[in-house]
Amino acid sequence: MNSRFTRKKHSIDSLAALLLFAMYVLFLLFLMLFGAGNYQASVKNLDTNNNLYTASSYITTKFRQHDIPGKTSLTEIQGTQVLCFQETIEGKDYCTYIYFDGSHLKELFTASDSQADLSMGTNLAQLQDFQIDALENTFYRITLTDTDGHCSSFLLHPGVPA
Repeated sequence: MNSRFTRKKHSIDSLAALLLFAMYVLFLLFLMLFGAGNYQASVKNLDTNNNLYTASSYITTKFRQHDIPGKTSLTEIQGTQVLCFQETIEGKDYCTYIYFDGSHLKELFTASDSQADLSMGTNLAQLQDFQIDALENTFYRITLTDTDGHCSSFLLHPGVPA
């Protein structure tokens, strides 16, 4: 009597379940592959934007911190064009130099009366090029190029424009 209500398993049932499982695994595999590709592209774009953003944000912040006219200058040290931000801390004069060494934007903080050694600078961002141009009315044009060739150019002015 029991045999009348039991169902016989067919090989097609097992094959359908196996095929459904295989399709699910294949879908997950493709999802992971496309997701990984999109993630890598996003990270690369973030790195590209991050280097330019970090460098431009840092330089802009330095200009805002040193917003007294005459305390920002463009000079040359050891054959390298440097942006100098002068400040007085507890009665002693200091200078923050921002410059490009060929592959990195760097910063060097030193006493104004000491000999600046640009090899001692701290890396700020990896760049391909960094240009500073002094314009009229003490404006500065800053041009940054990252390692992928993306370029950012902006104007800054220390203090209140004359």
